[in-house]
Amino acid sequence: MSRLVVFDLDGTLTRQRGGFKLLHTLYGTAEAGEELTAKYESGEVTFEEWCRMTVDTWRNAGVTAADIDRATRAVKPKRGATEVLDSLEAESIPFGILSAGVGNLAHRFEQQDLEFIRGNFLRFSDGHLSNIDVGVGPSKKGELLREFRGELPETEIRYIGDSHTDTEAFEEADTAILFDPDERVPDAAIDAADTIVESDDLRDTSEFLLGN
Repeated sequence: MSRLVVFDLDGTLTRQRGGFKLLHTLYGTAEAGEELTAKYESGEVTFEEWCRMTVDTWRNAGVTAADIDRATRAVKPKRGATEVLDSLEAESIPFGILSAGVGNLAHRFEQQDLEFIRGNFLRFSDGHLSNIDVGVGPSKKGELLREFRGELPETEIRYIGDSHTDTEAFEEADTAILFDPDERVPDAAIDAADTIVESDDLRDTSEFLLGN
């Protein structure tokens, strides 16, 4: 049986735990971001509405395409991330990224032989932030893995993530790896994971990603 390895982005392939939070910090909109998050967590707005309101906040703060480009280039990979992706390439094991964060922040991994990057992508017009394509919500990863399974019925899916947004993916994957878990990880995610790796070096997951 063939294999597909799917990575979460924030906190798994990158050091930052949340792309939206990182950009709020960089652009001085952290307070507004906290207010919007409170509205989302209370159910006052949907995830898609939250994303669009976030973009409105950044647009009003004067954030440009050049600002986002600098931010994407400043993203630091998790320790061992490049080596693990190189090993998967060397073994001809296909892999992709599935993120409920800002998909643009996966830029530094585009040089790898990725099958896909699925996330929420900021869009621009004439150098200015214009919109966001909302593709992956916090509870949509399991649904997307089911879509992958339907397209690739003879493929084993191994998924690796670190947070509450990975719970449904853990439940759907054939092999689920909870890596360097953050403080928001619920019991449901812990219970759904096949393996928990308490390390911040992605190379410590290699045996579960590369092994039979």
